[in-house]
Amino acid sequence: MGVVKALLFVVSLLVVPSTGYRYPFQDPSLPWDDRVDDLVGRLTIEEIQGQLAKGTGATPDISRLDIGAYSWWTNCGRGDVGAGNATSFPESIGLAAAFSPDLMYAVARVSALEARAKNNYFLKHGQYGVHKGLSCFSPNLDIYRDARWGRNEGTWGEDPFLADVYARVFVKAIQGDNPRYALMTATCKHYTASGGPDSYPVSRMKFDAKVSMRDLQMTFLPGFKGCIDAGSYGLLCAYNSINGVPACADKTTLVDVLRSDWGFKGYVISDAGAIEGMKTGHNYYNNSVDIVAGSLNAGCNINAAGGKTKDKDNAYFSMVKAIQEGKLTEKMVRDLIKPTWFTRLRLGEFDPPEMVPYKQLDLSIIQTPAHRMLSVEAAMKSFVLLKNRGDFLPMKQTKYNNVAIIGPMINNPEAQTGNYSPTIMPTYTTTPLETLSKYLAHSVTSTNGCLGDNNCLQYNQTAVIQAVQKSDVIIVCLGLGNDVEKEAHDRMNISFPGHQLDILKDAVDNSPSTTPIVLVMFNAGAVDLRWPDGENRVTSILEVFYPSQAAGDALYNVLTMSNGSSSVPAGRLPITWPASDDQIPPITNFTMEGRTYRYSPPEPLYPFGYGLSYTTFHYSNLTYSDSIAAGVNFTGSVQVQNTGSIDADEVIQVYFSWNSPSVPAPKIQLGNFTRKLIPAGSTVTVQFTIPSRIMALWVDDSTGWKIEYGTYNFYVGGQQPNQKKNVDSNVLKGFFTIFGDKYLGRAR
Repeated sequence: MGVVKALLFVVSLLVVPSTGYRYPFQDPSLPWDDRVDDLVGRLTIEEIQGQLAKGTGATPDISRLDIGAYSWWTNCGRGDVGAGNATSFPESIGLAAAFSPDLMYAVARVSALEARAKNNYFLKHGQYGVHKGLSCFSPNLDIYRDARWGRNEGTWGEDPFLADVYARVFVKAIQGDNPRYALMTATCKHYTASGGPDSYPVSRMKFDAKVSMRDLQMTFLPGFKGCIDAGSYGLLCAYNSINGVPACADKTTLVDVLRSDWGFKGYVISDAGAIEGMKTGHNYYNNSVDIVAGSLNAGCNINAAGGKTKDKDNAYFSMVKAIQEGKLTEKMVRDLIKPTWFTRLRLGEFDPPEMVPYKQLDLSIIQTPAHRMLSVEAAMKSFVLLKNRGDFLPMKQTKYNNVAIIGPMINNPEAQTGNYSPTIMPTYTTTPLETLSKYLAHSVTSTNGCLGDNNCLQYNQTAVIQAVQKSDVIIVCLGLGNDVEKEAHDRMNISFPGHQLDILKDAVDNSPSTTPIVLVMFNAGAVDLRWPDGENRVTSILEVFYPSQAAGDALYNVLTMSNGSSSVPAGRLPITWPASDDQIPPITNFTMEGRTYRYSPPEPLYPFGYGLSYTTFHYSNLTYSDSIAAGVNFTGSVQVQNTGSIDADEVIQVYFSWNSPSVPAPKIQLGNFTRKLIPAGSTVTVQFTIPSRIMALWVDDSTGWKIEYGTYNFYVGGQQPNQKKNVDSNVLKGFFTIFGDKYLGRAR
């Protein structure tokens, strides 16, 4: 910079705006970038160091510039987490089972509104810290790739297209629709190749995911790309290493893919403790200067240090020293802090409160009747009916004389809510035992069966036998919960924990032979259900995941269909449910071969997209164009008839496959889905589109994505085609030809 230009720049920083604001960055009439440049130009390098080092807790205030503290870290994937009262919604895996972008949008918007209202309260009372900010560490875009991983409950299942669709609506919902201000900001996590192990057989703080670029691009990255395309302000890098390099220092994914290929302009923040873990876990660096230099040079803007990390052990407090040693440049760190101030500006931090509509929200919106009704709706829409022998469900009687309600999940609010949940509010939380006892039976006998927690290492067999002996109906509630699966806690196998299966078997062996038994499963990672699936006495199996505060009410509604069509189960599995442990490759093996429905797994117990209904559907009159040019969306329509006597939702699923791909490709891929209410006896026409981008295949690092000339098969129905375990409806098949090739480069 020349002397004259330098002097003019310094003078510009000293000028007090004529608008009455002390500094230009406070002037809402100026362009965003001008305000950011002005603010960053006023910071000392030490102040920048303090800001980038404090992604946990609160950033230091800068009183000389009238800048207060800021809290980066909160969680709001399905309700505002860990910060007091909030409406609680089903875990992400359940929301994925709903196959409803509209529902996902509604849940995300309510979560953001309540989190913003609470932030307004915290700021008013000078409270800062974890879970009190406006930058939501959500959504979780990890792929469900192994049933034993402890964090499956926070994912949207195994399909990258489903994750892509949900990510786009989630970001738009949580960031709001005001053209000037953000409601909250999304921070898409955990980038990338995070999907287990967390604890077994190796800690995530030491694990190195050996993953090909093709698997990264075809499976692990599409959800993140959807998140960035939707305008996410932030992204969170993971604990694990990727091909030998810690994720928060990996230039391949953070620079080459994220910033160069995708054009991401936002901030990257580390997972809590991931930066320090480069030394203590991965042994990749041996000193703080190299850690901060490697991380910032790779584009990790902010360090969210572990909760107990002292400033002296926070590697980002060595930033100034790294600059002095020539391992970083001051220009780079000034550029890296700009997205953080842009984010805070767009949240309205420096503008008059009357200009920012979201600053008017208050705590009166927490747990409103509308929000509680949405929680019940979300839970009901997430339930997947896996078995219904003799159409026992919905229950034909409004009330039974004697009902046995047994199992460790019958009255367990914490377990039914799952990990990373909003604070449990007893006033608004219903359990299966509470609601079913009130409405389903004249007389109820109940027992947990397990002595202790859900690991069920000790078992009260006598209590179970006594509970079921004279029952007219038995509801068995089994599952996992935080005792068995959660962050940093993987399972060694997919067996029922401890004696839980004995509870079900004793119910079968000691109850009247004509008594129907309904198994209700609370879990995220699949459990070995071969025995109950094959046992005739177990009439029905209902997978409810972790339905959270509305568990009891939602379960009663679905068992009895008391809410009409909205309580007919229409959830579909967002995972491939293995039959046994020997169908699952080692969790440390990150190739996709043999994993998920897309890459030829062994015959599962329940396939991806599977789910029964209380009615039946028939598909007909498939119309489409049999040829399109490369790069054009494939469109069509189908007629769907509800052939039963019950109004119900159906999830119309469209799959496609590449007939002769030139490079390795999934054997089949979900290309479109629509959840739609179809009245009994009615026929509706459903339009569908397979986006051209998901028909592209990753060729190699230099070519990138290519939509290939050739013939493609496609299938339309209420399930995946050609499955041994199937629902009672047909699947239509067609084919189309793509003419020409289209190269999309490294970003599709």
